[in-house]
This record gives sequence, structure tokens and C-alpha cells, in this order.
Amino acid sequence: MYAVEGLAGWDVPEPFRVEVEAVERRPKLTILRMVITNPTQKPQTGHFASDRSRADFADFRLLDPVNGRHYTPLRENDADGQAFGTRHGRYSDDFQPGVPYPVEVYFPPLPPGTKTVTVAPTTQMGPLTGIPVTEGAADPVSKPGDPWQIVAPQGQIWEGAWNVEELVETPRRTTRQDGTTETIGLRTDVLFAFDKAKLGPKATAVLDEVVEETRRRADPAKPPVIVTGHTDSKGDDAYNQQLSVRRADSVSEYLQAKLGTDYRYQTDGKGETQPVAPNEQPGGADNPEGRALNRRVDISYTIKQENPGATGSEPSVGDVRGSVLPPAPFRTSPGEPVTTFDHRGKYKVDVLPAFRDGAYLVVSFDVTALVDHVPIPGPFEWWVNDFVRPSSYGAIVVVDPATKARYFPIRWAENQIHHLAEGRKGRAYAYFPAPPDDRTSITLQVQGGQTVPEVPIVRWDR
Repeated sequence: MYAVEGLAGWDVPEPFRVEVEAVERRPKLTILRMVITNPTQKPQTGHFASDRSRADFADFRLLDPVNGRHYTPLRENDADGQAFGTRHGRYSDDFQPGVPYPVEVYFPPLPPGTKTVTVAPTTQMGPLTGIPVTEGAADPVSKPGDPWQIVAPQGQIWEGAWNVEELVETPRRTTRQDGTTETIGLRTDVLFAFDKAKLGPKATAVLDEVVEETRRRADPAKPPVIVTGHTDSKGDDAYNQQLSVRRADSVSEYLQAKLGTDYRYQTDGKGETQPVAPNEQPGGADNPEGRALNRRVDISYTIKQENPGATGSEPSVGDVRGSVLPPAPFRTSPGEPVTTFDHRGKYKVDVLPAFRDGAYLVVSFDVTALVDHVPIPGPFEWWVNDFVRPSSYGAIVVVDPATKARYFPIRWAENQIHHLAEGRKGRAYAYFPAPPDDRTSITLQVQGGQTVPEVPIVRWDR
């Protein structure tokens, strides 16, 4: 039995129990079969849709933690359309107490080699890891009903299937993976003296590391290697543009001298037009850390595709990125809280043990509202880097104390905490790139000043 309990809904989230019966791979799609039960003593409306005006079950996703793929439900017409599968009427008595409601949600077809997936709710409940993928024959058919019905995919169908995107930051660089594209962002403070475009004495060691990584991971059959310079927002716009171009040229020349003619190159400068972090704090104060991230030279290339459905078989950030381990088996409980902290005087946060799921680290915690309700945006929505701007947990960064590497939450592999009545507790979780395999604990940094050290990493795959 694969079951989880938690809250679902918008203005007043309500308790529900979700049991996954099967994930079935069909010729043209994948079927997620669940049973949803209202465990309370009163009828509940139950919103499992990202749009409160709809009554579908779009608040469930599938994550392949081995091959780094995530899938959203098939929808009508476009990304904002209603999800195909079971739908209900949005009445006040849709979910009667104790009644099991069978639910189907349809997803894009899973590759033949995918043996297990994680069912990732975006409601206030934890992920269901280690769900086996079974085989099915026939595709679903529509079943009319009032108020419940099943709508099979038909007409114009929108599919959502993406490679997982990652961002890891070290004191000298960031490494971002967007599907098959990898971008190494080198801090110009390490490469160049102030206001200069000639490589400094520390640049050789940094660039030699990038040369080796580019040779190992970049696909010369899919050029070019793109080198782009960036600055922060201080100074004249035109001058910043020229400086970004000159610095990109210096880095490109070094790469070409070391890598040779097996690769083609493209060089560009963007000046201050593409910041990855705020140049100023909320309220207008200067943000030196953000400016330092914006002063960079990006090196982008297409990753060699060594395994079908994968984005490269080797870790992308040297010895700060963990390997791909087996998927986490299903567990009924994530364990007892390891520590508690107060967030902004409005939320009590119980941090649960972290665990590895395939190539990723899962951080989960329980959030209890100390005030009437949690408004939008949610309590942890902030962006210390543009990569996590859409994330529900952009204010949280995982840190490896040994290397000082910082791991940012993976977009769309998370749930949401928006509305909580005073005293109500919601389960939160987010996926991160995994630190090295031998790490047994991590530190959490939360925007606003909290640092949570020694959060244990539990190996569920053992």
C-alpha cells in the first residue's frame, strides 16, 4: 500500500488520504490510479487542481529520479487547460466522510526503461517514492457521470515532460543544467582584476578545470561552445557592455588554445542586462552578494547524450555533485523532526531528516501557522538567484559545510504552502541536486537569517 495523508485545497485546506494503486504505462500515455478519502467526519470540497476554478486532479506530478525527468498531467489545448482524467463537480459535498473515491490522472508515456517513479503532489503532503511502473494494454475511455466523470484525452492535447534543471554554486562558480544544456558561470572577481579584461593569476587553475570538464561533457557534434560576459548594474551601460565582451573574448581565447579545433565557439557580451540575482535588497539597499553573482562569464554547451533519456552519465560539478543512486523505496513516514525553528514569527518549522531519491536530495519539513493564515506569496518564496524565482522554496538553500557548495531547489519538483489557518500544520518538501554520496548531513540556509546545521541525510535505498 502506497498512501500519504496531508492537506489539499486553497482558502481552507482540508485533510485527505491519498493512496496510489498503480502507475500504468500504456502505448500512448501513463495512467496514475489513486483512491482519495476524506478522513474527517464532515463533507469536504477538495481542490486537487492548481486552478481553484477547476475540479480536475492536476496537482499531481510524476518524477523519474534516475533519468532526471518530470511529467505533468495531459491537458486540453495548452498548459493552462483542464487535466484529462477524473473530474468532479466542485460541490460542497463532493467528498463524503470515509468514502473511497477512485481517481485517474493521465500523463505522457514513460520510457520503457523507467521502472519506478515518485508521485509528487503539489498539495501539502509529502512525495510517494518508489512507486513501481506496471504495463497496461488498452488506453482509457471517457465515462460520463454526475457530478463525477472521466474524460479521456481527445482533441488537441498538451503534454508536459521535461528534463530536471539544476543549479549548484561554489565559491568560484555556478553550474546550471537545463535539460541537455549545461552552463558554467565563472565569477569574474576570480578571473580578472577590478575593471580589467586580462586574465589574472588565479584564472589559470579555474579555467583549466573548465577545460577538462568541457572536454569530458560537451558534445563537439552539437556546437557551439558559447562564452558570454556579464556585469553588475554599477557604471555606465555602454561601458559595461564593452567590458563584458572583452572579458568573454579573453576566456574564449583561453578555451580555444586548450581545447583546439574539435569545437566551434561563439562569443558574446550582455553587459548588465541579464542579472541572475538582485543587485539590490528589498527596499533598495545594495546587495553585494547579488552583484558578485552577476559579474560572471558563462560557458554553455550541449551535453553528450550517453544514455537514452539521460542528460549525461557523469556528475556535472566535479566532486561537489553526488551520483545517481537507486530510487528511494516507499516509506510511510519521513521520520521524526530533527530540529525546530521560528520563521519570521509567523511559522513554526519542524525540519525532518533529508533523504536521497535517485540523483537528488529531498528536504521536507512541517510548517505550523502561528497566525491566522499564510498569505500569497508563501512563507519560503524568495529568489536569491533568478533560477529559483518560480520556486515555492527559493528562500531555502542546501549547503555542504565541507566544500561550501550551495544547492538550489529544483523547480517544479516540490509542493506549495500557501494557506494555513492558525494552528494548522502542512507538510512541505523540495528536491535539490544531491551533494557527494559520502555526506551524512547538510546545512539549511533560509533567507532572513536562519541557519539550520547538521540535518541528517538518511539512506533509504540501503
